[in-house]
Amino acid sequence: MTNIYHIYYTPESKEVSLMFWGCNIRCRGCYCKRRIYSPMLKDFVGQHVNDDPGLAAPPERFLSLHEVMQELDKLDFERVLLEGQEASLDPEYAAITEMLHKRYGTYNVLLTNCYELPDLKDTDKVAFGIKAVSPELHLDYTDVPNQQILQNFYDVYKSGIDLVVESIYIPGYIDYHETENMAKFLSSINKDIPYVLLPYFKAGNNVWRRPTPMEMENAAEVAKKYMSNVYHFRGDEEIKQEVLSVFPEEGSLTFGKPTPLVGSLGYKHRWRPDLQEKVLIQGAV
Repeated sequence: MTNIYHIYYTPESKEVSLMFWGCNIRCRGCYCKRRIYSPMLKDFVGQHVNDDPGLAAPPERFLSLHEVMQELDKLDFERVLLEGQEASLDPEYAAITEMLHKRYGTYNVLLTNCYELPDLKDTDKVAFGIKAVSPELHLDYTDVPNQQILQNFYDVYKSGIDLVVESIYIPGYIDYHETENMAKFLSSINKDIPYVLLPYFKAGNNVWRRPTPMEMENAAEVAKKYMSNVYHFRGDEEIKQEVLSVFPEEGSLTFGKPTPLVGSLGYKHRWRPDLQEKVLIQGAV
């Protein structure tokens, strides 16, 4: 059995996303606290900007590797995103990526917090979600230190695999100062590394607000002082491609009853908003 609980598909770009459950860090602003399925599905379009309370119910069913292949055999696709919570934790990760290469000839992209790394032999690109480079800030946001994360990032960079770095912008918390710290850190390795800034959307039990489009523009300008390939999202982009839920089927999506927010209650999960990831992987880099 794999940790895959959701598969969604973008026919126009021939891209499939496999979403995995389970994580090894505890991001306070994790988007899966709010929704476990792709926010690009038509039932949720436009709702990502709302500040809804409560915590999403966890998945009810997971797929075996054979079931994953049965679903994928129905589709015409060339690229696969392995995301979710944290795809790298699945014991079947290497078998899944090998199957994707051999059976479908796909370009495989791992989206990861890089706290632990799987066998990357059949992974073509790694998108690193680095939450913060400042040790105290990273620990406060994730409950884990970032020394191993930064070392893993450097090791993958030295290996020559294609990569991109993304970070979240949270006004008054992970903001301009940390954006500058991140850009300085990346430029000390290679100023040409693609760097993507993502806006925070309300999730979990916290007091942060989402940034304005102008704040995202300004944050990008800060990063561009140090980096050559900076991309950002304003938070008001429109979804222009059809996105379909393959598993569960759209008519059978179940959301369960949201858990009321109490104290610091939350799922262990890294922040991973599909809305931005789609553009990140398809167009920006």
